[in-house]
Amino acid sequence: MNKEESLRSIRYIKVPKGMRIESETFRLDPNIMLPVQLQQGVHSLMPDAISLESIVSGMLTLIAYDENHKDVSYYKDFVLTIDPTLPDKLCKAAIAKEEQKDYEFSEELFLAVYHLMPQSASCINLATLYSYMAVDARDKGDEEKEDEYLLSAKRTLSDGLRRFGENDEVLAEISSFEAFMGNLEEARDYLDRYMAVAKEGEKKQEMKQLLSRIELQLENDEEIKEAYDFIMLGDTAKAIAAADKFISRNPKVWNGYFLRGWALRKEGRFEEARNDQMKCLELGERSADIYNELSIDELEVGDRELAKTYLETAADLDPGNLTVASNLSYLYLQDSQFDEAREYLEKARYLSGNDEIVKNLIQEYEKKTGEEIGELIHEEIVHDDSKHDEDEDDDAYAAEIAEIEKDGIPDEDECHCGHHHHGEEE
Repeated sequence: MNKEESLRSIRYIKVPKGMRIESETFRLDPNIMLPVQLQQGVHSLMPDAISLESIVSGMLTLIAYDENHKDVSYYKDFVLTIDPTLPDKLCKAAIAKEEQKDYEFSEELFLAVYHLMPQSASCINLATLYSYMAVDARDKGDEEKEDEYLLSAKRTLSDGLRRFGENDEVLAEISSFEAFMGNLEEARDYLDRYMAVAKEGEKKQEMKQLLSRIELQLENDEEIKEAYDFIMLGDTAKAIAAADKFISRNPKVWNGYFLRGWALRKEGRFEEARNDQMKCLELGERSADIYNELSIDELEVGDRELAKTYLETAADLDPGNLTVASNLSYLYLQDSQFDEAREYLEKARYLSGNDEIVKNLIQEYEKKTGEEIGELIHEEIVHDDSKHDEDEDDDAYAAEIAEIEKDGIPDEDECHCGHHHHGEEE
């Protein structure tokens, strides 16, 4: 049933005699009418249709679709008293319905979860559902519905910011949404806000790359934008042609060489790609992304030591770059340079100790060296300890560790590094 049908199927009853529902924080109020959800196709309420399940169903419909109902707070307390785990159950059911493309039912369930127990995750789940519904509408040729669902996604994320303040998860989602929609200035504004509150880790590195790419698009002309778009679409030939066009008119601007080198590297033309990245350096541009690209090129042409040197430089330029730190640890570990591997493993662990790749690196290090890695080694991290005592340090560092899930370290013949590099599509 859609929203209108669901609300029309609600009937109200007095509290049935003998009903007993209470806890330390909840008591039944005989003065508040209870909603009952009629089954689909039924238009009148029969006594045998009244059950605790139909009452809870009616409450959830109102929680989902009528958050301003005068008794909605009471209904929320009622259903959570019945089953405190209900939000988790509803979320799982909503995901299942989403996968079955039963979007209307999924929307009602996600709305109920979001209104019942508002969290950033439930906000993002709901916005993601609306994005799927927009894609489905577009595939059916319904542009009006597509626009409606995209607007719902944006409104949901904006509501999340209103509810949760400068929440890094919601800010990351809304900035990615605006970037997807082509609203690059808005995306950049949200990313700036995200950078101000997000902790260091894999996610922040990804968003930094997104911000860099957005700024690149905003600062350069159409050829640069086309080159980037073609790379993301996997059309490297057109990307190279667009970059060539830009370079021919702007031979002293590094961005064109960087994008052409990136595209050449994706085509496997590593020596040419290396030359373009070196040109960026000659033009005075120094960034972790350039040195990261150079490290890939050098590995592919057979110079592992130079590849590590480039990554060392990238680490100096961007000490908070988790990708660079874990890549260096991986390369040194593969070459049995255990002291160096441990140094960058500690840095990667500090940046994101719960990252799956970092965990795998620790396991590989322990397996190869026989040395067990214990608690985080704070002494190897540059930090102003003058403001904290030893007990405070543990809490401060632990608070900065991000919760991230990534794939494990690939075999060396698949990929020489554990993380995606600049511009790699996920």
